[in-house]
Amino acid sequence: MATLRRSSSSYGAFADGVIIRGVPLLTLYPGNVYWVDSNGGGGSKGTFSSPVATLSAAHALVTSDNGDIICMKPGHAETLTGTLDFSKSGFAIIGLGYGDNRPTFTNGITASGDDYFDFAGDDVVVYNLKYAEAAPAGDTVVVFNVSGDFFHIENCYIELGAKTLTFLTHDTTAKKGLTVMNNTIVGTAAGPDVGVRVETTHLYAHIAGNRWLMDQAAGIDTGVVVFVSGTTAAGEHIIEDEIALGLADGNVYLVQTDVQSASMLSRLRVVGADATDHVGLSPASGFGFIDNATTEEGKSVPGTADHAGDPLATTPAA
Repeated sequence: MATLRRSSSSYGAFADGVIIRGVPLLTLYPGNVYWVDSNGGGGSKGTFSSPVATLSAAHALVTSDNGDIICMKPGHAETLTGTLDFSKSGFAIIGLGYGDNRPTFTNGITASGDDYFDFAGDDVVVYNLKYAEAAPAGDTVVVFNVSGDFFHIENCYIELGAKTLTFLTHDTTAKKGLTVMNNTIVGTAAGPDVGVRVETTHLYAHIAGNRWLMDQAAGIDTGVVVFVSGTTAAGEHIIEDEIALGLADGNVYLVQTDVQSASMLSRLRVVGADATDHVGLSPASGFGFIDNATTEEGKSVPGTADHAGDPLATTPAA
């Protein structure tokens, strides 16, 4: 009887492939696999046995739109002293390990206004990284600054403190395909303003399954998800299955400054600092609200009215 064998990935690693959320990434991707390891890294080839020591060095090896994968070994660690710029398209960054053992990047930037990671290319996947907040002298703003189409970030652990005001921004207009899924974002100190900020005329954002734990930061000051729209309407966004704990007094999960067409927010659960915290503040509408609910900390009743048309979110607090 014939035996089915999987082909090996580049450089002889992962002979049986790697399956992440049911998708065999290293058997579907046609490109090369480059390895990163700060513990014993420093080679120039990026192979499993001779890995490069930094993520930036691995990005230099990537061929744009070739389907290459950067794999970071468990225990890899870097301290960022300047912005990491990623200009290439069509590649993935995959961190291996779990919890504190996953690849970890710590804030060490002291220049004013520097972001941590800038992604300018299209079609990029980031999976299973940890960003650890520190408090150097600089005034940094954004952890992930994205300007390309179809950016996907999943299963990452992100700390936001006094020097990091935003987890992720899609900062170029007329973009599409942002996906933010199953990440844990923790506020470690007062200061964060926004979780995800999406710019003008953006289409097809999908934000799902994230956990926003902001009580230690006294809540996010503006909104967890903010759509910044100009004169041209955009939309067809899906936000679902989100949990937000510890919003600041009177703040909301969703903020938009102009209409977003044919969009939906569903199954959001919010625990706020008091009964004034809301699911959504939607002056220009365009979002449908289904099966969302808020509650005040320490209470078992829903919060104050959130948005017309959502019976679970409009029951007044007792």
